[in-house]
Amino acid sequence: MEAFDTFKDTLKERKESIRCCYKISDTDVECLFKLIELGEPKTSVELGKIMGLSKTTVENSMKKLIELGLVERIKVDGKKIGRPKFLYVISDSFQERVKADLKRCAEKILSATS
Repeated sequence: MEAFDTFKDTLKERKESIRCCYKISDTDVECLFKLIELGEPKTSVELGKIMGLSKTTVENSMKKLIELGLVERIKVDGKKIGRPKFLYVISDSFQERVKADLKRCAEKILSATS
C-alpha cells in the first residue's frame, strides 16, 4: 500500500502527461484523480456531489476511463426494481498500466521529435 501512495504522489505531478497520453478531458482526469484520492469505490452520484458535477458528467468520464482500462465498474446487488446501481473503482492493474502507457507515449513523442 505504501508503494501505491508514493505512486499516487508521483501521478499528481504528471496530470498533464496522463491527460495527453490518454487523450482525455480535464474533467476525465479530475474524476480519475478524485477516485484515486478517495481510495474507495463510489457511485456516479457520490462522485458528482463531491466534485460539484452532474451524475451524467461523471458517468461519461467513467465510461471513457473504463474503456481505457483505468477504472472498473462494479454492479451493486440489491433492489430488483429500477436501474441497477454501480460503483466505480480504480482498476487492479492501474499502476502497471499507467507506467507502461506513459513510457510508450513518451517514446512516441521522442521519436517524433528526432
